[in-house]
This record gives sequence, C-alpha cells and structure tokens, in this order.
Amino acid sequence: MHQIIKYKKFIRLLTTLTSRSKFGTYLAGLWEGDGHIWIPNTTHAPSGKRYTPHFAITFNEVDYPLVLVLKNLLGGTIRHKKENSAYVLVITSISGLTMIINLINGYLRTPKIDQFNKLVTWINNNSNNHFPINEPDTSSILKNAWLSGFIDADGSFSINIRKKTIDGKGKDRIEARVRIEQRQEDPKTGKSYESILKLIAETFGVQLTTTIHNGNIYYYIIAITSPAKLAILINYLNEYSLFTSKYLNFKDFSNCVDMMLNKEHLTISGREKISILKEGMNNKRTYYNWDHLDKLNK
Repeated sequence: MHQIIKYKKFIRLLTTLTSRSKFGTYLAGLWEGDGHIWIPNTTHAPSGKRYTPHFAITFNEVDYPLVLVLKNLLGGTIRHKKENSAYVLVITSISGLTMIINLINGYLRTPKIDQFNKLVTWINNNSNNHFPINEPDTSSILKNAWLSGFIDADGSFSINIRKKTIDGKGKDRIEARVRIEQRQEDPKTGKSYESILKLIAETFGVQLTTTIHNGNIYYYIIAITSPAKLAILINYLNEYSLFTSKYLNFKDFSNCVDMMLNKEHLTISGREKISILKEGMNNKRTYYNWDHLDKLNK
C-alpha cells in the first residue's frame, strides 16, 4: 500500500484546529465512537509505582498519520495491535488527561459520558483541578464538530451501482449511502445509545433501524440515501471536516451525490464516472493523499 504523506505540513495544519470549539468537539465524537477509559482502583502499586487512568482511542492502521498528529498535539504513546490491524493512542499523564478534559468536557453525548465523568472525578481528587461533572449534550447535532468525529469512528460512505438483469428485469440504479452504526447498549453501563442515534436520524429525516451481528450483539443503524438529505450532511462535513482517511471516501462520495443532484447519473458518461469513483473507495483505495488539510489555513 502506497501512501504519500507530508508529515511536517500535516502537523502544522492540523495544529490550527486546536481550539476547544472545533478540535474539542471533534475529539469528543471520535472518542465516543472508538475510545475507552480505564480507571485504576488504587493510585499506587505495591512497588510504589503510581497508577493513572488511561484515555485511549483506536484507529485503523491506514490512519497512522493522523495518530502521529494527535500524539504530537496531545502527548501519550502509540500501541500497534497487529492482530486487529489497528493503532491505539493512549494518554496516561496527569497533564495529558487534564488537557483531554479541558478539550472535551461538556461536549459528550453518549453513555460513555459515565466513563469520562469517572475520569474527571479521579483527576479532581488527585490534582488541583476542579472540573465540573456534566450531563450529556443534547444540543443540535449540526452545531459543532462532534458528528464529524463520530462519523470518522463509526461511519462509512459507499456507492452502489445496480444494473438490469440479462432478462431485462429490474432497472439501472445508482445509490449513494452514508451508514452510521453503533451498538444499542454501552457494554460497561448497560445504558442505551438510542437517544443520540435517534437525534442523528431525526436530524436527517431518516429511520433508526437495528441489526444483530458480532456474536448476537444488537446495533443501531442510520442509513442516509436521499441525495437531498445527503446534501445536508455534505454541507456539514465541508464545514466540520473529517480527518481520517474517510475524508478521501467522502470527497469521492460528494462528487457522486453532486452528479445525482444534477441528473448526470442518468447518462452513460455519468455512470462511467461514478463507476470509477466507486472502484477507488474504501477497501479498494490504494493511494492516500493528506494534502486536503490545506483547507485548514482558512
């Protein structure tokens, strides 16, 4: 797999996002999608070594450049889980954990807020900080970057091309789909994700459905396919950017939706262009370019 990565430029540009209003809300959504917190039962081991909480976010292997940037911004260590084709960014220092709380406190929306508030309590009890314990944020889902972080963790973009069968049945059809999936219950608290997933579904005027997989675990699913509704999401993500490699899929996906809105997908040349977009997305992608972060200069 070939990746063209300009590390110094990448770090310099992403650093411009380190305001609480944008970077903090994005980080909150990203962690609530693919993160966890471990809280020690005691502050010291018998040997005298000090225990501190672990704040961790898991990433796909292909997103290693983003992991490096986040490590540069937040500190911590990177663990490679080869068996899962993943990297985990882990933050354990008091200063790093304090920075995390400063960034995302007040922006969390899911049952994982219980884990986070335990971290806040631990830091308050073991430092000179006095952070507030907040309730889940129930404000408009489009008001900040939380959803972009959540989609970077639990969302996907796809294009489906269907053709008539040999006997002429069915019809030619192109479908652009955004899918967001999250388990129904938080495994640590047993609390439901229904309220936040329902808020996202209602924002885009779609139904919240369910499925079962991964060992009979129940999941909520949001699927958006209407070009008009997708246009709302595209406008949002153009303002609150994705930062994993899903951004590249998003741009190809956006081009497809634009062609559908302009009825170009009904032409032979339009279908051919969309087919090319589809063949370069997701697992079929072989070229990764992070220059899209130039827009952060704005």
